[in-house]
Order: sequence, then structure tokens, then C-alpha cells
Amino acid sequence: MDRGALESGGHGERRLRFPLGSAVSIEELAKDPYPLFRRLRDREPVTWVPELGMWLLARRDDIVAVLADSDLYTTDSERSTIRDIFGRQMLSSDGPDWIRYKRACMPPFRRDELERTVEGTIKDTADDLLAAMEGRDEVDLRAGLSVPLSLQSVLRVMGLPLEDSGLIHSWYQAFADALANFSGDQAVRERGHHAAGAFRSYMEPFMSGDRVAPAESLLGQLLSNEESALTPTEVVSNLLIVLFGGVETADSMISTCLYTVLTHPHLRHDVETPSGDLSGLIDEVLRWDAPVQSCTRFTTRPTVIRGVEVGAGETVQCMLGAANRDPSWFPDPDRIDPTRRNAKDHLSFGAGRHFCLGAVMARMETETALSAFLKAYPDADLIDARAARPRGHEFRRPPELRVRLM
Repeated sequence: MDRGALESGGHGERRLRFPLGSAVSIEELAKDPYPLFRRLRDREPVTWVPELGMWLLARRDDIVAVLADSDLYTTDSERSTIRDIFGRQMLSSDGPDWIRYKRACMPPFRRDELERTVEGTIKDTADDLLAAMEGRDEVDLRAGLSVPLSLQSVLRVMGLPLEDSGLIHSWYQAFADALANFSGDQAVRERGHHAAGAFRSYMEPFMSGDRVAPAESLLGQLLSNEESALTPTEVVSNLLIVLFGGVETADSMISTCLYTVLTHPHLRHDVETPSGDLSGLIDEVLRWDAPVQSCTRFTTRPTVIRGVEVGAGETVQCMLGAANRDPSWFPDPDRIDPTRRNAKDHLSFGAGRHFCLGAVMARMETETALSAFLKAYPDADLIDARAARPRGHEFRRPPELRVRLM
């Protein structure tokens, strides 16, 4: 059922019933969604947003319930922007296919494997990137640290050559725009399809055996594992979501953590503690400003959420950023507090069966980058906090992070 059918088929009254949701714009969600989330939690925790053609959920308990129920709320829908651009893969499927995809892709992302295969190279890469900044007065930490570190790390796990990182990254923004294209802009969709097609063409030599990935890499295992039996199309589609998620999550985490510490100088003490344990700080930053703002689900049958009737086949957008600042779970939620006891209860990696595959690696990269940068440049100063402020209605991060190294 498309948005036009919803509006013309007796759903026009939703605009009157949900005045706050009817006024929501993508720009407001991108710029600073948290005052809006506060109003929605108080007055319209389940609301209809005509600009998106979706239901938005703003309370943590409703969101947890939806993400836990994969029978009623599925990712398996032709309306999924992720499926539209990447094809069927683990993040837009449920049931037996999801089990096959997740089992096939999970082994290289287990903590013990990451510690064995890439933890050392993550540290070496961060040190090399920071060393390249020596002698410069100003740098953009996104371009110089968070993007190349996240891209090179996920390419190592995937088994793709680092020398191809520039080419692969050239498709990235088209992916990000297309996956967040909830308004249905056709030009954005076409650019996403073009970039995905370019990646599939790039993968053809690997699939034919003309180029070979390391045996222990994700690609090497997918091509040799007869038990998982993924088709070539399924292999490439799952690599696409791993690539995008691996760059997006880590880049956003690293750059948002750096932004937060640079704009809250008292937090540097947590980085400088002898224990070096940054887990509490990182969890609190994830809670405070989630790098991925929502999880999309599709109803498999009519249901009721907090007294609101939702039809079959409709889109339910679980606003993770709103859940992470729900005062019923996180007291004084707008205050950033690295000693918060339940900061780890954030939903920034999702929840349920579609919990982020690369969460461990993203945390590993973020802790390494944050610690290494502030040890190398303890007096670094953010040049323009306004320009660096995170933004994005779906994928949220600083557009740039220009600092004076001093």
C-alpha cells in the first residue's frame, strides 16, 4: 500500500488525529530531533508522519516490544529501502534466509576472531593516520581519521584489497542517501542503484576466481563454505550491507565521540584514566546521540500500538534516538554522564535478532581512535562547533570535524 493510497483511502484523518506527527519534517529530524522526540513521547508516542508515510514510535518500551517481535514486525518487505538498493540480505529478511545469512557472515565478527585478526591492525592504522597529521595546524578528523579507519578495518575483515578503498568509498554516499531515502526521491534511488551496480561489477573477478580473497576473510569463507550455500547474488548483497554498516557505524561512532569530548572538555578525564577503559563513555555517547537514529519494521498483520490501530503492511519507524533519551529509563536524559549506570541499555545497535553484526568491531575502532587521538594531541581544539554538530535524520554524524592540533 503506497502513501497515496493511505491518504486517499480513509487515512486523511490521521493528519487531524496526529498534529505533531503531521508537522514533522525530515529537516527537523536531521538538525536536532531531541526536542521533537520529547514532545512526541509526552503527547503522541505513536504518531503518523505524512512526509515519511510512516508511523513513528518515540517511547522506549514500545520500541523494545516491536524489535523483539519479528513475527508481527518484519524487515522482510519490498518497501525496504535497504532491499531495494542492496537486494535480499540479512538486514532485510527474516526466517530461514535470515538464519542462513547471519550464520554465514557472523564468524569473522566474533570478539575472539576480531582480537586475533584485526585488533592490532586497527591500532596500527590509527597510529599511522595520526602520524600523518604531524606538522599540520588544522585537520578534518572525519576525513583524516574516522572514515579511513572504519573503511580500512571493514575491508580487512571482508577480504577486499586496501588499495581499492578509494574506489569503494566513492560509492558510499550514494548508498547512504538511498538507504535514508524515506521520501522516495527517484534521483536519489537511481544513484543508489548505480553505486550498488558498480560494486557488483567490481566483485565479479572475486566471484569468478580471477581475484582471490584471504581464506579466513569474510569473502573467503563465504565462497568456500558449502554448508551456508549462499548464491553468488546473496554473497554480494550481504557484502554490501556489511560494507555499508561497517563504515557507517564506526565512522559515526568515532566522529561523534570525538565531537562530544572536544565540546565537553571535562570528559577528557575519562580518556586519560590509567585503566584506559572507555566503555562507559562510549556507551553514554551512543545513548546521547545515536549514530543510527531508527530501525524500520513492516507490519505483517493489523495490530494496535498503545491504542493506535496500525494496518497490515505499514511501516513502523522505531526512533532509537528517542528511546535513548526516554526519561522513564534514563533519568535526566539530555545530560551526558559517562558514569551513568545503565548507559549500556541504549538501543543504538538495535535490538533482537537484527542487533548490529559489527557492534564489537565498531566499539574496538572507536576506543582505539579516541584514546590514540587524545594522547597524540591532548590540546586539540575544535575550530567550529556549529559546523561539526552531528546531523542526519537516519545516519547521524558530524559533517566535518575540523580541529586545531596546537
